[in-house]
Amino acid sequence: MLNYLVDKKYIPKKYIELSIPDGYTFKPQIKTKIYIKVNKVNIVDKTMIDRILTAKYEKSFKQLVSLALKVLNDEDATESDTEIVLGEVELVREILQNRYEKYISYEKVQLFFKKLNVIENEIRIKQIQIKRKIMLMNMQEELNVSRGR
Repeated sequence: MLNYLVDKKYIPKKYIELSIPDGYTFKPQIKTKIYIKVNKVNIVDKTMIDRILTAKYEKSFKQLVSLALKVLNDEDATESDTEIVLGEVELVREILQNRYEKYISYEKVQLFFKKLNVIENEIRIKQIQIKRKIMLMNMQEELNVSRGR
């Protein structure tokens, strides 16, 4: 990305070339009107990018954890509920992998992947328990129908 600085005094063919290194660019969403309106921000400092994106990712990760806990603690959860959570796990994993992996430190990315795997495994266990419960209920109904004749 090249930017040029033009001097106010016009002298033909005189300009200064500024080179801005690649960084993370985002559009801030400011809801109050007391701040200056900014269209986009380019952050170059790697530690600052890491902190900002980690905080941003943790927000969506906490929402996923709360959704997973609701399904895991619900006795009447259905198989479709577990499928929804598994879809959300996959979505959050892809966001981490495709958008943030090159900006966040390797250790944090691996930690997030491990946490996502734990959530996915727990939801799959819950899904198996729901299938067993449905299968046992169906077998019990068949036994009750066959005994009634």
